[in-house]
Amino acid sequence: MDARVANDRVVDVRFFPDDDDPHVTLSLRFPDGKETRMRRKLRETIGAAFARLRSTAAKRRGCGSATTAPTAAALSRDDGDVSEDVPHVDAWTEGSVMTIDGVRYRVRVNAPEVTGVVSVDFPMVGYPLAATATGTTFCEQDDVVFAWSVDGEEVGETGRFYTPTSADVGKRLVVEARGARHRETGEVCGGAVTFEFSVVVSELGVDRRDATERLAPASASSSAATTYRIMTYNVLADAYSHTWSTMFPYFAKDLSKAERRLQLVCEDILFADADVVALQEVDKKWYELLFEPLLTSRGYIATEWAGKSGKTAEGCAVFFRASTFPAIVSERVIQLTKMRDANVARWIEEETNVELAKALDKITSIAQLIKVRTASGGALCVGNTHLFFHPGAMHVRVLQAHEFVRRANEHAGEDTPLVLCGDFNGEPEDGVIRYLRCGEIDASDEDWVRGSLFRWGGTSSRDAAKDIYYILDDGRGYAVDANVKVTNALELQRLNERSIAMSLCARTLEKDWGATCKCDEVTESTSPIVDVKKHVKAGCTFKNCHKVAAFTLRRESALEPGLTMTDDDLAAARRAFADVKRAADAGLEDLTNRQRVLADSLRSDDPSSSAHPIGCGARLRIARDLVSAGGFPEWTNYVGGFVGALDYVWASARDFTPRAVSPLPPLTAVTENVALPNACFPSDHVPIVVDVERRTDRKEARLRSASRG
Repeated sequence: MDARVANDRVVDVRFFPDDDDPHVTLSLRFPDGKETRMRRKLRETIGAAFARLRSTAAKRRGCGSATTAPTAAALSRDDGDVSEDVPHVDAWTEGSVMTIDGVRYRVRVNAPEVTGVVSVDFPMVGYPLAATATGTTFCEQDDVVFAWSVDGEEVGETGRFYTPTSADVGKRLVVEARGARHRETGEVCGGAVTFEFSVVVSELGVDRRDATERLAPASASSSAATTYRIMTYNVLADAYSHTWSTMFPYFAKDLSKAERRLQLVCEDILFADADVVALQEVDKKWYELLFEPLLTSRGYIATEWAGKSGKTAEGCAVFFRASTFPAIVSERVIQLTKMRDANVARWIEEETNVELAKALDKITSIAQLIKVRTASGGALCVGNTHLFFHPGAMHVRVLQAHEFVRRANEHAGEDTPLVLCGDFNGEPEDGVIRYLRCGEIDASDEDWVRGSLFRWGGTSSRDAAKDIYYILDDGRGYAVDANVKVTNALELQRLNERSIAMSLCARTLEKDWGATCKCDEVTESTSPIVDVKKHVKAGCTFKNCHKVAAFTLRRESALEPGLTMTDDDLAAARRAFADVKRAADAGLEDLTNRQRVLADSLRSDDPSSSAHPIGCGARLRIARDLVSAGGFPEWTNYVGGFVGALDYVWASARDFTPRAVSPLPPLTAVTENVALPNACFPSDHVPIVVDVERRTDRKEARLRSASRG
């Protein structure tokens, strides 16, 4: 019937039967060039839509309305005209013809549509760019026809990707989505949409060899063994960039742009050439615009982006080399705050654990559990997580690790090898890492006791700043409780929080962090209390403002109100801190001794249970021994104010033997610009890359060797 349609005019009919409100959309362009779109209920008859089209067509040709100039509308198929009493769901078929006011339109059913196109708006020489079509309907990215141009000159059929060259420096890129191919007919449908890059192509301008060469694959392993290369990488979510002026004041704004920084992350990933890439702190936006399209184009298969359960759109993602792991068999996202271990869950609900329960209710940590098929038809289970960060919540991380490993073992099954990756926010001496390394932790462990003092918001600089508003301008409410004796758990908790606040204030004062605050907007008076409230109102806290830090430290040290600290004041503050710390340590020792007595009273372990809670702790056991494939490096996170190892790859000890680990980068490269992140290192963490050898499975080794040539 196409021959009957002059100039191949088209009406696009798209069905959405699975929508909450099942409907159909109609779109066409009238002879005057103006487009009309309408949405109708799926079961509504076509007569109502035709009445609307007749009226619109009459107005288009200047006849005022359909009542003064009747306009015909009809739908015909090979088997004859379609009655206006037929519902939309039954009326429209591919290739039928709709006639309105004598103009015929070919009916196209469920044609693809693209309404926009975007890319990473920071083109650099040698860094591949991906175009992503937006507003897509009835098509995938691979169906879209893309075209790239440089300063107005088309560069040929490059598809979805384009890598700028040195010849492009100083020139502006444009990528165009020219529509998408119909899945059934192959016809390219839809109008063209473009994205013009706001900045011209540039060179990176720095030497990254210290960052990348450490990641290069080692020489090929013997084909007699199956060796997997595993990478874990906290890529630093852009969602938290509003905090970086305080956390990383040395990190220049032009270097911190996600468009630049995350392309360097991708370079690290591609340089490592890993079989498994486990990422944490992945922004949903950048997963869709950068990580997923680029890595899948390089031979990886991707999990779904797994977002945390809170409002912040960052989470985890894992990528598998398709030649090594041809298919994802199953994937699951679990919350690490809902404990499925019945003994642990009952313990958390006890009245003495009310602060722990409150914290778990607010924490948004998740973990990915993925089972993949290997090249030889075997299986591997991979876990990926980012445990809760707060230094004082060490007990929470132990519980999260327990839940993570327990659920990973369930997901894997008894015979499937296990690899667990992530940012565990624990150093080798911390309880969470000792638990994973040793396979058990006692109920009297110091991390249970210290963690029991944690209170959600207890050391929040913003909450502390709000408390300043309760101080009256005449000074009433300024003095804090001078008592440093501990007679109960609440007093110990308060002293612990007080010592942490004092140390954080001192750190802000000792280091010229250059933190961004609103101090310049404050007009000072003769009253420190009045003035500090102005700073707080401007957004200052003791973490990002020297004056708020000085005021808070003076208050906690029983000094007169003020916004600066002399040498004598600092000496007095150190003495006050020592008194607070001494009392807190004595209280902690007493609490530890009481917990030790309770832990010793535990009866013999029930072999069917992996958890035995008592008091403020629990005796926990892991069902399967794990080995840290990367050992225990000196550090993986290097920032101003903290240096430590937080990132690990754990493997089931019975299944894997660690063979190699990427060395740490030269310290001179890390500290050249104070710390991480910087111009060469795009995250505050360095990626950890390990090679692990499967203890058996020679057949798979031969297949892997053949697939890699």
